Amino acid sequence: MKIEFYEEFPSKESLKKLKLIKSPSKLFIASKSIEEFKKYEKIAKSYKKNIEIAYWPIIKNSYWISPFSNTKDLIELFNGLKKINNSLLIDLELPLKNKWKMYIKNILSFRKNKKLIKNFLEKNKRRITTAEYPFAFVSRFMKFLGLNYNINYERSIMWYSSMLSEYINNKVKKNLTEIKDKSNYSISLGTIATGILGNEPILSSENIERDLEFVKENGFNKVVIFRLGGLNKDYVKVLNRFI
Repeated sequence: MKIEFYEEFPSKESLKKLKLIKSPSKLFIASKSIEEFKKYEKIAKSYKKNIEIAYWPIIKNSYWISPFSNTKDLIELFNGLKKINNSLLIDLELPLKNKWKMYIKNILSFRKNKKLIKNFLEKNKRRITTAEYPFAFVSRFMKFLGLNYNINYERSIMWYSSMLSEYINNKVKKNLTEIKDKSNYSISLGTIATGILGNEPILSSENIERDLEFVKENGFNKVVIFRLGGLNKDYVKVLNRFI
């Protein structure tokens, strides 16, 4: 199984955790600009040579990318992404910042924004991974909201079991077992460190082993761990059993 990582808050300290990873891997680095990303890409490469560095862009005003983002921000982002050849993570989630303001402000540009996102994904599908809500791939409503598209790119299902109730976890697992062609899917697991919300429950090494067993038994060949900054020797010991 291939094991990759997210890093939402890159720094020398968090990127130094790459030294704990012995196998080839991939790291999605969140950044507010290409210049910032390139700075952290260089640091990451200094700690680990056999790793692919992907750009996880943070979009202005809404943080995550959706048709409720500002049209101007989407155009600026997509034009900028044409300037680099790195793999990309497009984080398809509803706005984090100014949520209700963004909904009201951009309702009239919703269709235009959805088309902008779809066109970019289609043109760049070979280098894109999307991060998607755990029900986005089975929900017509999520598709309507522009949080899932019928395009042949890699999609990573955010199954963060530490954040979900037992009932929801069981629903997610059932949906994952029903995916027939798993070749373009990866499963995001965690969380092993807090993210932008600041209160994400931390998954124990025992429970991440449990989740990895489920993923492996159901035929998925890749996972993405959220996030690198929480990596320690206990987690590495578990992850190494699945590589």
